[in-house]
Amino acid sequence: MSATVQTQLIAGLPLLLIAAGIVLVMLLVAGSRNHRAVAQLTTLGFVLTFAACLLPQPAVGVTPLLLFDDYARFGMAIVAVCGALTVLLLYGYVESLGGYREEIYLLLLIAALGAMTLCAARHAASLVLGLETLSVALFGMIAYPHRHTLPLEAAIKYLVLSAAASGALMFGLALVYTATGHLQFESLHVAFSSLSSSADRSLAWAGVALVWAGLAFKLSIVPFHLWTADVYHGAPAPVAGFLAAVSKGAVAVLLLRWLDAAALQQAPALAQMLALLAVLSIAVGNLAALVQNNVKRVLAYSSIAHFGYLLVPFLVGGATAREAVLVYVASYAVMTLGSFGAITVLSEPATGEDADHLYDYRGLFWRRPLVTSTFTPMLLAQAGMPLTMGFLAKFYVLAAAVEQQAWALALAVVIGSAIGLYYYLRLIVVQFLPRPGGMRREGVLSETSLTAGAALVVLTALLLGFGVAPQSLLAGVTQALSSLN
Repeated sequence: MSATVQTQLIAGLPLLLIAAGIVLVMLLVAGSRNHRAVAQLTTLGFVLTFAACLLPQPAVGVTPLLLFDDYARFGMAIVAVCGALTVLLLYGYVESLGGYREEIYLLLLIAALGAMTLCAARHAASLVLGLETLSVALFGMIAYPHRHTLPLEAAIKYLVLSAAASGALMFGLALVYTATGHLQFESLHVAFSSLSSSADRSLAWAGVALVWAGLAFKLSIVPFHLWTADVYHGAPAPVAGFLAAVSKGAVAVLLLRWLDAAALQQAPALAQMLALLAVLSIAVGNLAALVQNNVKRVLAYSSIAHFGYLLVPFLVGGATAREAVLVYVASYAVMTLGSFGAITVLSEPATGEDADHLYDYRGLFWRRPLVTSTFTPMLLAQAGMPLTMGFLAKFYVLAAAVEQQAWALALAVVIGSAIGLYYYLRLIVVQFLPRPGGMRREGVLSETSLTAGAALVVLTALLLGFGVAPQSLLAGVTQALSSLN
């Protein structure tokens, strides 16, 4: 084995470990259906992948499609952590579903493989491969409780709209290739700036607009957001958390590598349109969440607003803006998984619906104080309260906007956060209200409750730990961005 091949194999170890996990889980499921063993093997795969992401290595290009550097490893580490915690939340959830349980872990590993491919993508081909691998696995995960109507409906909606978004994305890439003759991200930066013909420039930026439209679907940016509430509502709670945290986070990581604010400045009309969509996403997400009585739909509309906030650093540019993107992705992953994790613990999947009605949370503090101790900090973090990762994320977004004197975008973030405070506090207050019919403690200590409880404890520790002492997170962000630069 040559030194070059050995270096590439070591650099690509996170992807190789996930791929090996997929093969091993398939063999284990084929040989013996053992839910506990499959869940343990899947968790071990994610833990080893996370450890591989921490190994100090130089930037290594593996074919023209993938680049394994500190930036890619930062994104892949987030995916691995989210994957491991999702396994803990899924274990008890699918245990009570009945029927075959093991295949959902296989789908989870495949989805994680697609998300990690997006984090390391340096070419349009790896972008499409990673995105479609992620999306196809998510279809199966959303529809996994196939005996119930809501998950099937959600999966069909996601399938149809995702296919339309993929079509727009690939047509946009075709236009970009026609105008520039390149599909590798590094070459595209040079090719865009060297276009001399106005027809080529128009064609190239029309392609970029279509690519943004395709990716805006994945990020739930207005007006490509209409699927979000229905899919989150119908999907199993732990799957909805993984979809929100990993699918959207991986796309944001990809976008920061491919298209930054300096490139957008070459197309002022596109930049202005994206700024308008960011403001609309903040407004629509927050205002729609105000009138919801379904907790999962509240979180769905909240996610639309969150990715309106996340568009701001993409638009303003600068060193602080790049830090803001990665800090927000990491913070949003923790807040979202924790929120949906609380819903998971309270749900009874056999009934066909999760615990997502507002009434389900009335008096929760008296009945399930440990769940409230997790859910309340997650909601406060999404509102941007100090001493949480959510405050850190919004602070960086505002700092990036103020640094570039983008006052209109900064004002939109402030007003949106103020509106969001109402519905987050509403969800918190209802947990302390008395519930007719009894206030006795609920919950039985079991293996499945312990696994989900462990996930919630880890998420709460991350939320408050990085909120109080963010130095290690910021150091990782700085190292990741140094390789991107």
